[in-house]
Amino acid sequence: MQTIYTAGLASILLVASIAVTRAQDLMVMHKDHYFIGFEVDLFGLFSVDGQFQEASGTMRYDQANPTASDVHITVQTASINTNLAIRDDDLRSASFFDVKNHPTMVFESLETVVKGGASGTVIGKLTIKGITNKVALHVKARDRKPDPKSSGKGGFVTSFEASGMLRPADFGLRGGDARLTLRADFIKCAGKVKAEPACQASTQVR
Repeated sequence: MQTIYTAGLASILLVASIAVTRAQDLMVMHKDHYFIGFEVDLFGLFSVDGQFQEASGTMRYDQANPTASDVHITVQTASINTNLAIRDDDLRSASFFDVKNHPTMVFESLETVVKGGASGTVIGKLTIKGITNKVALHVKARDRKPDPKSSGKGGFVTSFEASGMLRPADFGLRGGDARLTLRADFIKCAGKVKAEPACQASTQVR
């Protein structure tokens, strides 16, 4: 399940490339403006949905060569929430995500394919419980507007949504196929991350 979230976050790279920013812009995922949700099929009987409530991410976009852009997303596995405490405890246990030994899921982009308009695909490697696999996310840019909290310093916000299907079994997890839904704002503030509310979105700056 959590696999899905991380992968979705990766899609951010694609969206940013479509948004057309300045070369080498550094953008961060807004710490308050994101939703990482998932729906997992349980053996064809019923499905379980939920979300990860703690994540961070950064993206570097190269205007001259969008395919050279990169994105890095980190999701805190212990933040999983399916609105059922007993189930959430099981998902955090050693029999599933094993959050004590594997507190994060990490996505790193490898390739961006722009399909025209405001959509495309981001391919990257996702690591869960020490197992790494390639994943592909379909991304669509939703909006790009000035950031009202950047104090007139040229900041802007790019909103996007991403979706994809993942197989938990590929990461040693139980459950059927999982569908990911991701919506998030990425912020660029005057060419670098500023210590102000609009840009305090991530500590994963590389």
